[in-house]
Amino acid sequence: MTRQISHAFVFVLIIFILAGCGGHRSTAPVTDRSGKAALAGEKWVTVRKGDTLFSISFAYGRSHLAVAKLNKIKSPYTIYPGQRIKIRGKPVSRTTTKKTTAKKKKSSRNQKKTTYRKKTSYKKSSVKWAWPVSGKIIRTYSANAPRKKGIGITGKRGQAIKAAAAGKVVYSGDGLLGYGNLIIVKHDETYLSAYAHSLKVYVKEGQTVKKGQKVASMGLNENATPMLHFEIRRHGKPVNPVSYLPRR
Repeated sequence: MTRQISHAFVFVLIIFILAGCGGHRSTAPVTDRSGKAALAGEKWVTVRKGDTLFSISFAYGRSHLAVAKLNKIKSPYTIYPGQRIKIRGKPVSRTTTKKTTAKKKKSSRNQKKTTYRKKTSYKKSSVKWAWPVSGKIIRTYSANAPRKKGIGITGKRGQAIKAAAAGKVVYSGDGLLGYGNLIIVKHDETYLSAYAHSLKVYVKEGQTVKKGQKVASMGLNENATPMLHFEIRRHGKPVNPVSYLPRR
């Protein structure tokens, strides 16, 4: 009887020691590629197949130059699956949108139609921009809303999407959650443009494109509505595209 109790005690002790050792193992942090995750201090991102330095920087709202410098990655910024990339930055600001009644929404929407353009302040840019597609803006830019880091332009499914300016395709894929088929074009060391929810893509990574060149065709957004989600990024940060695009 005493021997059985002794064996049971040793068994429990071994289990306790193993559990304690397992608790000290460090695991790689889980990263959110949707761009919605708030960052504080430093984060490590493991490169997956199809990732580029530009797509990772884009997902976290960082400048590709800053991320490259932090990780000592030189031009042409080649990265490899399994490689760990350090991201540094302040937490992404997020606010909660207050609910409004349908009546208030309707009246404010009508008012926006007449005042939207008047309140827009246009920015000077080293890039000469053009509208990537003709159509009505059905989703306006908001710095604090995850799905409004750019503008949503409606049209017809399959409608041609054109490069808003000359540049180089630095990402083409569907690896960023919430963007569908996404194209990112680098115009210079300051500006990038992005074209999301594409039905078909007609360019490849590394390809140089001209202003007005067809790069994709319009697909459907998360609400099954034909729409181009278009973004302009300045030093990795989303800006209001309407402030840079020509008046129309």
